[in-house]
Amino acid sequence: MTRTLLQHPFPSALLRAVSAHYSPDMALIVPNVQAGRDVRGTLRNAGPARTLTQTARDALQAAGWHPLLPGAREAFYRDALDGLAFEYLGPLADRPGTLARLGGLIGELLRSNLEPGAVQAVAGSARERDVAGAFQAVVARCRALRVYDAAGAEYFAARLDRLPARRAVVHGFAYFDAAQLALLDRLLGPGSLLTLPASEAPGAQRRTQESAAALRTLGTLGFRNAEVGGQAASTGDQVVAGYLQRGSGSAGLRREEHADIDAEVRACLRQVRAWLAEGTRPERLAVIVRHEATYLGTLADVAREYGLPLVSGAQQPLLNTPLGGVVQAWVDAHARAWQYGAARRLLTHPLVRAGFDPLRRARALQPQCPPGAAAWAPELAWLELPAETTWQAGLQVLERLVAELGIAARCRQDPALNVALGLLTDRLDREAQRDTPCRREELLGLVAHVLRSTTVPVLMGRSGVRVANPLAALGRRFDHVWVLGLADTLFPRPAADHPLIDSVVRARWQAAGVTLPDASSLASVEEALFLGAVGGAGLDVVLSRPLRGVDGRALRPSPFWQRFGDAGGPGAPLPLGSAEERALLLALDGQVPAALEARVAVEVDRDAGHAGPHAGQLDRGLPVAARRWSPSQLHAAGACRFQWFAGRLLHLEEPLDPDRVEDRRVTGLLLHAALDGALQGEGTAGDGTATARTARAHAALDRKVAELRRSGALRAGPLWPVQAEELRRTVTRAVRSPAFVPPGWTPAALEARRDFTLTAGAHTFELTGIIDRVDRTPDGLTVTDYKTGTYISQVVQGARLNLEIQLPLYMTALNAVNGRYFSIERAAALGGAGPAAEGGRRRYTWAQHQQNVTAFLTELGDHLAAGNVAPSPDQARQACTSCTFLPVCRHRGGAQVEEVQA
Repeated sequence: MTRTLLQHPFPSALLRAVSAHYSPDMALIVPNVQAGRDVRGTLRNAGPARTLTQTARDALQAAGWHPLLPGAREAFYRDALDGLAFEYLGPLADRPGTLARLGGLIGELLRSNLEPGAVQAVAGSARERDVAGAFQAVVARCRALRVYDAAGAEYFAARLDRLPARRAVVHGFAYFDAAQLALLDRLLGPGSLLTLPASEAPGAQRRTQESAAALRTLGTLGFRNAEVGGQAASTGDQVVAGYLQRGSGSAGLRREEHADIDAEVRACLRQVRAWLAEGTRPERLAVIVRHEATYLGTLADVAREYGLPLVSGAQQPLLNTPLGGVVQAWVDAHARAWQYGAARRLLTHPLVRAGFDPLRRARALQPQCPPGAAAWAPELAWLELPAETTWQAGLQVLERLVAELGIAARCRQDPALNVALGLLTDRLDREAQRDTPCRREELLGLVAHVLRSTTVPVLMGRSGVRVANPLAALGRRFDHVWVLGLADTLFPRPAADHPLIDSVVRARWQAAGVTLPDASSLASVEEALFLGAVGGAGLDVVLSRPLRGVDGRALRPSPFWQRFGDAGGPGAPLPLGSAEERALLLALDGQVPAALEARVAVEVDRDAGHAGPHAGQLDRGLPVAARRWSPSQLHAAGACRFQWFAGRLLHLEEPLDPDRVEDRRVTGLLLHAALDGALQGEGTAGDGTATARTARAHAALDRKVAELRRSGALRAGPLWPVQAEELRRTVTRAVRSPAFVPPGWTPAALEARRDFTLTAGAHTFELTGIIDRVDRTPDGLTVTDYKTGTYISQVVQGARLNLEIQLPLYMTALNAVNGRYFSIERAAALGGAGPAAEGGRRRYTWAQHQQNVTAFLTELGDHLAAGNVAPSPDQARQACTSCTFLPVCRHRGGAQVEEVQA
């Protein structure tokens, strides 16, 4: 008895054929668990349904294998690849993205059912040899430890010594990869049935046709085709027929275009509400989403607004949940030594319920910005972990955080929070070494790893309308189906070859007998998934697409959308889903609700430039004596008062690229440390030669590099040896420059924090500054401020950004006579302040410079005391070019700014 392959374009015809051939002794294999429930509802006396992956896992478990847990995957791959002599990937091996990309490619090789020896035989270039070596190392380690990754379950199960075959029905799949085909060849005994869609249209369903051709020639006992008859019986059948026939539609097909994704989701869920009102059970509805990252957040928000139950099998990292945000803020607070900003991010998190008003406390502490949790409340000092602790003690602090900051209490009302907390607690209990001593960094590293590697469902619920990707909808039967996002880059998703193994390499490998599907073959999978999604609809199919993406960019229609031509027009308008939506549409139509009239009046007054809080005039003043200032704050306020107000008081700072910011900060720390090290002990040792300074600078640079690498602040990439050499050369030029320590100068003090007071008019400024260096010179004390590059911050004077205030402030703090800037990269002095600068600069007098600084501070104090924080940029708007607050600036346009200056 042979194995039978049933093919037909219509899913309902295939299900009828399976029902006719099925017997209770046959196993049932389906693409997903939900499809098994639907098929068992049609078949008589059907036993339990298993997915192909579950079947592979059962076989592996019976043979003594165990799965590789997600949290252990990164460590497993690192151990497997440790010691490999990479040729091409050597400089890139330590980069965090390299391991992830290499792991994805290894999964692709496993799904293609390739043998490591065959891959090594066709590997030509160094890049290919590295891939082949990594593939062989991972497969060998899996076999040695008897563990398998999620992508390799079918691969390793197909290679088990003992894998008994039995009669089975395989139904609901749209295609098979090579590893699945190899497993099916061993699992399915004589008399088994397997179904696949069919198409007579040339080029359509290419991946499905490739799977069918492989099944007919598989192993020693191939599949033979059996005739299947039937006409289009459901709307899904008719939509599939219309797609294959290029343009003909069906009575149950609708197509809708919407301005953006939010409007598309709202239309979809309004239709879902209407279907539910007609009496359709939620389990009989499906919202199909291919690009889940784009749609799930909007679906969750609108469903919450409409009061609709949605469920989904999609997962997200625990780090992306509210609980993950709180715990990560606690980890980051330790990494930043509990600075004010880090403590504020934790204690003002919406989930946190402390014994005081955190926002009010944050505003009270803002002028001083004190570090430490105890500054917020003395009883919170326990939040800070000691440098040396134990795993149990450290986790008890985290448990206390959850309990005493109100998170555990909220779990009773928030099931999603309760699930996330349970997963976090279980993972930490399982992976921590309970009573073993550990360092603080080790424990925090474990917590951060658990947050990244643990996943939770995005939409949770016992029942509701199913939001599924096309893979989760294969083989399922629904009454109504809505497919979202039929736009290019959304559905189908763009297919591309892996950067390590491109299409040219794949073609050469295929010619040598090693087949690795290329981008065109992977793109054909999208068509199979689309037809599988719409083919399961019994009554209605709605296809929709957004005209613009989340970034406002116009989106082209999907090729699946274009195949239907003009078939299926839009449906009738449906009732709105919520009162908030109704109020929004009324406001857009000009009918402003009463609750919004006051806000409209605010905008009208703002556009008219009337005095008031919304035009930069606060109800009360901001006396400068109540705050502690730094030179950077004064620069921000001097460049534009609104820029300082929005950043420091309203906290509207735009998040910057952390990698770029970190790189600039680390470079500055290294250069400053090297220059400080060059002068350490010079006054006592008396060795002021350039050679000795250079040696001390290089030693200090090496010590700072080691310190930053231990703390994790410095992440050395593949170009680090080059960057380190450039830093060393920059330091050498700087310390050997005659301008570094001019003749007759003696360094008196190196980098130190200084607190001082400055009076300007009726205002007293409490200032804190980091002074890089003080020298004794023949003229008296001189302040030296290091600049990494050549930029010197200035403030507005006379409508121009031309007044330098930092050196005069530092000179006042130390009672110094002169000041200068020293560019480390240029190895030269850039400019200065004081009597010594009068000879080198035209039209410069130190007395006038002092008067200008005092006038600036007096004017700033007067404005802030009067509550005036209106925009005050320079006439050329140089301060506006890099300002991150332009979207909320009260004066939009050059004319208005000029009026303010006037």
